[in-house]
Amino acid sequence: MTQERPLAEQLRRLRDALDTMDPLPRAVFDLHRYRDLDFLQIADELGISVTEVERQFAAAMFHLLRSTHENGGH
Repeated sequence: MTQERPLAEQLRRLRDALDTMDPLPRAVFDLHRYRDLDFLQIADELGISVTEVERQFAAAMFHLLRSTHENGGH
């Protein structure tokens, strides 16, 4: 059974994950999460295709999951 990590530890891991994310996935994540833009709006804003936005958002989410996993993604 997995023990829950303290909130401070979870937030630190999340902050570290965001800080180490590549620039394009981070931009897509930020625009979607903090400016509430949909993928078409993000594509227009960044001058990339919607498919690329989808790919970069998936990369951002994968990075966050991998980076915040209890054992560092292992």
